[in-house]
Amino acid sequence: MCADDDAVSTGGKLGSSSSTGAWRWWWARAWASWLAQVGGRPSAVVRWFMPFWFTVCMGTGMLSACLARMPYDVAAIRWTGLGLFALSAVLLVAFLVVLVVQAVVYPETWAYMRRHPQRMLHYGAVPMALATAVTGTLGFGFHEAHRGVLYAAWAAWWVAVALAWASAVLLVYLAASRATRSIEAVTGAWLLLVAPLTVCATAGAALAESLAGSAAYATLVCSYVLAGAGVPLTCCVVVLYVHRIAAHKLPPSDAILTAFIPLGPVAQAGVAALALGSAAQDLLPQALPASAEALAPVLYGLGIVAALAAWGSALFWAAHAVFCVAYQHHCCTTGARVPFGIGWWALTFPVGVFAMLTAALGDALELPAFRVFFVLLVALLLGLWLVIVARTAAGLCTGAIFDIPGLIAMDDSYDSDDSGELTATTSSSLLP
Repeated sequence: MCADDDAVSTGGKLGSSSSTGAWRWWWARAWASWLAQVGGRPSAVVRWFMPFWFTVCMGTGMLSACLARMPYDVAAIRWTGLGLFALSAVLLVAFLVVLVVQAVVYPETWAYMRRHPQRMLHYGAVPMALATAVTGTLGFGFHEAHRGVLYAAWAAWWVAVALAWASAVLLVYLAASRATRSIEAVTGAWLLLVAPLTVCATAGAALAESLAGSAAYATLVCSYVLAGAGVPLTCCVVVLYVHRIAAHKLPPSDAILTAFIPLGPVAQAGVAALALGSAAQDLLPQALPASAEALAPVLYGLGIVAALAAWGSALFWAAHAVFCVAYQHHCCTTGARVPFGIGWWALTFPVGVFAMLTAALGDALELPAFRVFFVLLVALLLGLWLVIVARTAAGLCTGAIFDIPGLIAMDDSYDSDDSGELTATTSSSLLP
């Protein structure tokens, strides 16, 4: 009996030791593969960190906002949305820290970005991620727990506003000094630098309804200014994009996903119009003289009309994006399948904004059809988010999603071309 027990015990120990050795071998191989993908140095991840990673925060935060607006009072849905918001907030803080460390420790990365200006287009994702976090903070009611949370969100909003204006100026800089020599290089990614203005306008409208006194009125006025700057700029870039399609047909396969980007700014213009109209209806009667009180319901009505027009335009751009991807995949014999990359996260935010616009119109017009369509869009967004999360996790485990060797190769090969010209194509795993 004792001998048998000793044998069993010895066999168990041997099995456990063998299993531990197998796990160690697997982790050693995984670590070696990850190091190979990031150029042999973990610090390369920080050095070559690119701002398009903020689209992860944007997409996750937008999904959490959509779940919070679901017409069903289900605790599981609300807690899921709350968890996703917490995840997006943690990622946002982490990415901001990495961006600051990169600017201090690796200033040469900025020089690389200036030499490859197509990558500078993604800096617009930073203020959009900040504004999305501010909107989520208000949407989940965190500001009601303590007044300091509201003022912290207000301060973050002002930072996002400053970055949004800087992004718009950056687009002018790229177009005037480092931009394309032909319209062929224009893609939907150009909208990433002008969309932050309307995203910040929407967040400002939500803040204005939570603030009081002159702070609320100033925030509302600033939000209208942001919308007034962002919507015309969005229209200008969309016109350039349509002209590019008419003159040079669809973007190449490694940039075809940019067809989804116009959906976001167009739908965001409608969300901003509704949010600003609602805030004006609540705040202007107290802020303006009695003779100007009639302006508030007019602004609210104009917001509904503008939102309906934006919803129709967004529906067209959604159909356009689906057509572009389907046509490129099935009809273009020269088009290669687009490999998965971090740029796929740019698909989530436009779909989420379209869903939020649909929900806002459903509430304003009290039409059940909009609410049903909103639920369908949220289901689509959730499925898309789950697929992209799974693929991103797999890419993070192997390190392949960073594509750092490709960046280093581009940096080494730059000496042969100092044109600084924006191009329509780049690594498919990097360009949304």
